[in-house]
Amino acid sequence: MDELTVLLEGIQHKVKRLLIVNNKLNEKIDGLERERQVLLAEIESHKQLNEQMNDAILHLQSAKTLEGKDTLVAKQKVNELLREIDNCYKLIKSQAK
Repeated sequence: MDELTVLLEGIQHKVKRLLIVNNKLNEKIDGLERERQVLLAEIESHKQLNEQMNDAILHLQSAKTLEGKDTLVAKQKVNELLREIDNCYKLIKSQAK
């Protein structure tokens, strides 16, 4: 009977240790998940900033092209912008159906 009691106490002690380890691991998982969410939000913010900067670059390039003395390049840029507008219009029209 004493052996059985010692075995049972040993098992209880191991279960308690496992529960403590499990709780610590769950806390670590929660912390990592919070950190992951922060990093994902930061990535999204950087993506939006990157898109804004790319748009600004395109606008500046367009403005520089149009104010330049090279009329051929300016005409090509205007035609490119018109084609892009036409494509947008077609997409909007096809989605409206």
